[in-house]
Amino acid sequence: MGQSTDVLIKGGLLVSGDGITRSDILVKDGRVNEVGLDLPIAGARVVDVAGKYVLPGGIDSHAHPIFADKMDTYSICAAYGGVTTIVAFIGSETHRHQMYGNAWGDRTYNPDIVKGFIEYATDTSYTDFAIHGFITIRDQHDVDKVVPELIRMGVISFKMFMTWNPWVRDHSSNDISVPDEVLMQVMDLAARDGGMPMVHAENGCCKGYLEGQFRSQGNVGRQFHLPSAPSLLEAEAVNRAATMATIVGAPLYPVHLSSKDVVPVLDQYKQKGLPIFAETCPHYLTLTDADLLDRGYTLKVSPPLRQHEDQDAMWRGLSSGIINTIGSDFTGYTRSLKLTGRLDGQGVEPDSDSENIFDIAAGLTTLEFMMPVVWTHGVNTGKITLPRFVQLFCENPAKIFGIYPQKGSLNVGSDADLVIWDQTRTHTVDEEHGKSDLSTFKGMNLLGMPILTMVRGQVVIEEGKLVGRKGSAEFVAGNPNSAAYAPKGPSAD
Repeated sequence: MGQSTDVLIKGGLLVSGDGITRSDILVKDGRVNEVGLDLPIAGARVVDVAGKYVLPGGIDSHAHPIFADKMDTYSICAAYGGVTTIVAFIGSETHRHQMYGNAWGDRTYNPDIVKGFIEYATDTSYTDFAIHGFITIRDQHDVDKVVPELIRMGVISFKMFMTWNPWVRDHSSNDISVPDEVLMQVMDLAARDGGMPMVHAENGCCKGYLEGQFRSQGNVGRQFHLPSAPSLLEAEAVNRAATMATIVGAPLYPVHLSSKDVVPVLDQYKQKGLPIFAETCPHYLTLTDADLLDRGYTLKVSPPLRQHEDQDAMWRGLSSGIINTIGSDFTGYTRSLKLTGRLDGQGVEPDSDSENIFDIAAGLTTLEFMMPVVWTHGVNTGKITLPRFVQLFCENPAKIFGIYPQKGSLNVGSDADLVIWDQTRTHTVDEEHGKSDLSTFKGMNLLGMPILTMVRGQVVIEEGKLVGRKGSAEFVAGNPNSAAYAPKGPSAD
């Protein structure tokens, strides 16, 4: 990123997890230089934000910038939505990287793929980024080398899919999953070197059985998506993963949780002292299976959209501290990719009678409006407070993944990643700034929008216009010694 101009953010309402105060912020050399009342201008560019909120830049803790939207357009969507740091899942998905044109991923050794992504993203992104490792069955013979090497590189968290399906003859469909023995081995390795396992928590054996039964009976319509992945499967998988983590002494981060049944499981292990951190997503807070039944395959996601009582449980978990972060799980699928699994596929638009929900790719377009959606449906309705909003999107992910206070904070010395938020600005979701021709929140009326996004002192978005520079990104390495799960790490409730 180019040299920053000194900027004085004047008269705003500065929001942190501790509360809201009226403060000026002086930005110098890309960092927060001073915070206080009536700071002198001293030749800086003055941005008058009286009456508006000033937030740390958001962190998307669950990013997939490998499909139609790569880091260039992915980061543009992020910046428009108030997100200044993307934490991307990168690993040994060689077949996906080849299919979706990710030349940096055409390698066989997991850390080499990550190195390729860092080089690529640094040159193409508009925002900063960190990385979660992604461990698949391809890594099973190398995990004893892969995990410690990634941790030394600053990649301190590792996602694994618990969706291993033993019922299939061709195990190519299990290529991004791992069986339990690999999961536990990675947990053990992570525990030794200060890393943190992450899990996509669904019982693959039961899910595979149910889907197989529905297919064999010809029950493949959209109404069978939710019954093929009941909430019990999520709760069981989190319980199993937490049991393994307890045995080997590892922390745990279950991703994109969706169900009421998982909340007491999380609470149980938190009460026992396991450093377990939980994430949900904006679609599980605002959409239900009824929306899938109405709008069809475009809203297929895994885990599935559930019921209103599950939504309520997610909101209560966020408010109480049982759930700690909100991530987008944005895949940036186009309509053709949803239907065919390929960027160059055409696909035939199905109607409700011809649609086979099990053959449709799972993924949504959520990033650009993630924070405004949660503001509208959470802050404006009193489900969460504004300081809690900042904890969930800014402070907690930075603390959990070892990048605080460089990110997620507007303390003196922190990177000057900030968002000016106009709580009176309205917007109806329609077109977005990525490559997807699908919009998960299309038609939703929002109240409260970001109007300026700054990354390390450089304005990227201002009043609806992209003014930042492509290739201005930096990789942010995680530090396991300062992560929330470390013995002396910061609290991230």
